[in-house]
Amino acid sequence: MTHRVKYLLGLLGLSITTNTIAQSAKFDSVWNDPAVIQRIDEGIEANRKGDFTLQLPAYKGKTEIEIKQVKNEFYFGANAFMVNGFESKERNLGFEKLFASLFNLAVVPFFWQTLEPQQGKLRYDSTSEPIYRRPPPDVVLDFCRKYDITPKGHCLVWNNPTHSIPTWMPKDTPTVERLFAERIKAIAQRYGNSIRMWDVVNEAMRWPQQVVMPRDYVYKSFKTAFESFPAQDQLMINEATVEVWQNDNQDYSPYYMMIQNLRERGVDVKGIGLQFHFFSDKLWQETLAGKSMTPAQLFSILDLYATFNKPLQVSEITIPTLPNNEEGRLQQARLTKNFYKLWFSHPAVQGIVWWNPVDSTAVKGEDKWNGGFVNNDFSPKPAYEVLNTLINKDWKTNINTSVQSDTYAFRGFYGEYIVRIRQGKKTIERKITFSRNGNKNTAIQ
Repeated sequence: MTHRVKYLLGLLGLSITTNTIAQSAKFDSVWNDPAVIQRIDEGIEANRKGDFTLQLPAYKGKTEIEIKQVKNEFYFGANAFMVNGFESKERNLGFEKLFASLFNLAVVPFFWQTLEPQQGKLRYDSTSEPIYRRPPPDVVLDFCRKYDITPKGHCLVWNNPTHSIPTWMPKDTPTVERLFAERIKAIAQRYGNSIRMWDVVNEAMRWPQQVVMPRDYVYKSFKTAFESFPAQDQLMINEATVEVWQNDNQDYSPYYMMIQNLRERGVDVKGIGLQFHFFSDKLWQETLAGKSMTPAQLFSILDLYATFNKPLQVSEITIPTLPNNEEGRLQQARLTKNFYKLWFSHPAVQGIVWWNPVDSTAVKGEDKWNGGFVNNDFSPKPAYEVLNTLINKDWKTNINTSVQSDTYAFRGFYGEYIVRIRQGKKTIERKITFSRNGNKNTAIQ
C-alpha cells in the first residue's frame, strides 16, 4: 500500500488491518500501473474538460469574475426508488437532500408488476397505493423537477417473473405480445415528453423458462418504442453484469451481437447500458486480488461497445461492503474511487448510475451486499466521501479572479455555470452552459 493511500485512509479516521493491507496491495498493483494512471488522467482532461471564453465588451478596467459550476454535463445518478419511501417526513426529506447533493440523474421505476398490480389499475400518480421501493412515477418526477434532476425511465420490457412480469399476465403469446405493445404506447403517451431517457429492454440475455414471451420480443419492443415516443432522444438497451463484463468474446460477445443484430434490422438503439453489480462473492474476491474487473478488462469492454458510436452508461452499480465492518467500508471506498475515475475518463461513457444509495433498503437478496454509500441512518460511509469529493470538488470548476481585459479564457469541466461579473457597485449574474459538443464562447453584456 502506498503512503498516499495510508494518508487518505487516515484522513477518514479509519485504521488499517493486516488483511486490508494485503488485499490493497493486490488490488493497487494493477491500478497503480503508470500506463493506467496516464490513460485515466489524460482521458479526464481530454474528454470532460474544454477551453472556454467569456467576452466582456461592456467592461473596462479591473473586473471581478466569479465562476461557479453548479452542474456537470456528465450524468451522475442513482435509482430513486426510495423517494417518499421512508417512515417519516424527516427521513424522506433527508433522502431527497442526500440524493440531490450528489446526483443529476434519477432512475424512475416503471416495473410492470408494481405499476399495474391489477390489470387496468395503474399506479401513476401520488394518490396510488404505496408499494415499498416503487413510488409512482409522478411522485419521482415531482422530486426531479424540485431539484433539477434528469429522470430516466426503467424499464419498459423485462422478462423477470419476480420483479417485472405481473402475476395476472396471460399465458398465450399473442395476448402477451399485444399487452407489451399497449403498455409501451400508453407510457409513451403519458411520459414521452417529460422523460427523454428510457431503458426499453432490460436483461434480455436471460430468459426464465416460466415466463411466456413473444418471439423476437427485443426487436419488437424497440420497434414499438421508436414508433411511440415523441422524442427518441435515448431509447436504451440494458444488460446484466455477467453478460457484459464476464462474457467477453469481443465482437462475438452475445450482448454485442444482439445490439449488432438489432442495428442490421433497422433498430439503432440510442444508448447502451452496462450493469456493474457485484452479486458474487467469487467475483468480489477475484477483484480484490487484482484478477477480475481490472483496468485492462474494463477499458477493453468500454472500447468494444464504443464502436457502436452510442452513449454508454454504467447503468446499475453495486459495490459491496464486505465484510460489513471497517475493513469492508475501506475496500468499498477504494474500489469506488478507482472505478469512477476510469469510467469518467472514457470518451464513450455518458453516465454512471449507483443503484441503492442507502443500506438496508434494497430488495431481498441485494441487502446482503450492503451496497449503499451511506448507512441506514444516512451517516456517510467512506464511499460517500469518495463520491462527494470526486463529483462536487475534483470534477467541478470554481474560479475567483480579476481581469483588466474584455475577455477571460479558462479551462473547466463541461456543464452548467453561474457567472458573476462585478465592477464597482455593478454586479451581473448569468447562467451559462459550456458543452462538449456545443457552446464554448459566451458574451456577457
